[in-house]
Amino acid sequence: MVRALSRVEGGMRLSAAFATRLGALRRPPVFESFLRQVYFTGVTAATGVVLRASVLGVLIIAITMDVLDADVELAVKILVAVVFREVGPLAAAVVVILRSGTAMSAEVAMMRVSGQTRALRHLGIDLYDYLVVPRVAAVMLATMVLTYYIQCLAVLGGLVLSPFIIDASFTELAERLFRLFTPVDFFYSTVKALLFGFAIAACCCYHGLNPPDLTQNAVPKVVTRAVTQSAMLVLTINAAFAYLVFGILFFGLVTAKL
Repeated sequence: MVRALSRVEGGMRLSAAFATRLGALRRPPVFESFLRQVYFTGVTAATGVVLRASVLGVLIIAITMDVLDADVELAVKILVAVVFREVGPLAAAVVVILRSGTAMSAEVAMMRVSGQTRALRHLGIDLYDYLVVPRVAAVMLATMVLTYYIQCLAVLGGLVLSPFIIDASFTELAERLFRLFTPVDFFYSTVKALLFGFAIAACCCYHGLNPPDLTQNAVPKVVTRAVTQSAMLVLTINAAFAYLVFGILFFGLVTAKL
């Protein structure tokens, strides 16, 4: 219990330090680290999701119309709700955790174990400015952009490939999409993606800077804890959003519109 509370306290302190030190991105070395992390998290991960995201949109439309015996409008409505509000941000978060979360936590933990962080302190370099701020900011930005990328691929793949499977034309599907899509969907997915990226990067940086011991065996332990707790944080945030947008509807407090 005490250890869990200390981790929560440490995470809150790291989050507060990140919020107050964003100005450090103006420094060339910090900004260069920020760009490297954006490239590694977002650009290199983008090519691996093209086919999966495209097929996702087709499956949602085809299954909705076949299993639920729904019309085109309901199928597109479900596509927008599922892809833009839920699957898009979650899929991007999973990609970021598996690719960047593991690498980031291992890298920072190795710096801590090998004494590089101690050397940085002796040189007068703040660890939050040089290690935490660029990584957290870069992962937030990359997660948001990756979310848009997955959403566009899923929707475009659904519109282009679905006519080969179901009795609906591309024009008909696109017309329904533009009529049903609202700015709320875009805002909702943006906020979720930014929070997901912040939670993942902050968790990985915290565990990397606070390994259980200073031996080589601590690195895999740090990676395991960082990935597990990052996934739990993402699911918790997603559950909170689902409750606020959809769950409250069942208690009669507000009306949630898809």
